Amino acid sequence: MSTVRRLLATALSCCLFSSTSAIAQSCPAGGFDYMGVPIAFSPDHAAYYFATDHKLVDADGAPNAYHPADVPNTCPETGRGIDCLAAAGYPDGSWWQTVLVADPADPTRPAIQQDGPYKGFFVSMTSLRNTAFAGPASTASYVDAAAIPYIVLPAPIYRTDGMGEMGDIGFATNLDTGQTTPFVIADEGPVERLGEASVAFWHALGVQAPNPRNGEGLPDGRIAYVVFPGSAKDAKIGWPIDKAALAREARTRLDAVGGLAALRSCAQPKTEIASASAVRLSK
Repeated sequence: MSTVRRLLATALSCCLFSSTSAIAQSCPAGGFDYMGVPIAFSPDHAAYYFATDHKLVDADGAPNAYHPADVPNTCPETGRGIDCLAAAGYPDGSWWQTVLVADPADPTRPAIQQDGPYKGFFVSMTSLRNTAFAGPASTASYVDAAAIPYIVLPAPIYRTDGMGEMGDIGFATNLDTGQTTPFVIADEGPVERLGEASVAFWHALGVQAPNPRNGEGLPDGRIAYVVFPGSAKDAKIGWPIDKAALAREARTRLDAVGGLAALRSCAQPKTEIASASAVRLSK
């Protein structure tokens, strides 16, 4: 290696270590571990961070998510709906009424869309809803998983004070590729690992919309998240949710906590940060 290159490499190493160290020092301490995922809070608890390799795709809220003609109790590779009826718990699951809107005329059956491009499909719902907008039996009252990037919070997380409410927003990045997306908290899941999100969320962080039936098309990479609890109170994202407004609101809050550099650093334990820095410097 020439003297000039050696000097440049030394300068670059100093800069990288200095930058990483500064970010790490500003990252929040404390928090807790949820199913093997460390969660760290900002000092004022206005944000929390985590990163996970786990990925699960949610189709709930999409107007073409579930169709009554699909085979029940199994999950074939293809069907009328983009997801299978078994995922909705219909007809034999005990939880289908948390996924499918009950028919107002007969609550023992799911409501079926009576008009529009997806006439004949079931009405699928999300925990985040605005039934005053178009009524409980309209898909417009729920968040479309195929159009809006949203995440699902497992029940133990969602039901813990300070972890966020429906409509709170956040930001995510694929640590391997650098792709990013804003998101909204739009659904509550069972006791499960963190990392379930909408079709649109995974599409934004990958190269194609994934298949909810089998998970094919989910992006590779470790995903880092920052959530801003309480942000639903003043985040102006509209209804139906305006994707551009969601992006602006999430980015404003991300910038306030240090931007993407802080997200990439703070979502990972310090041992992972040090290891990643060493790898970058060795290349």
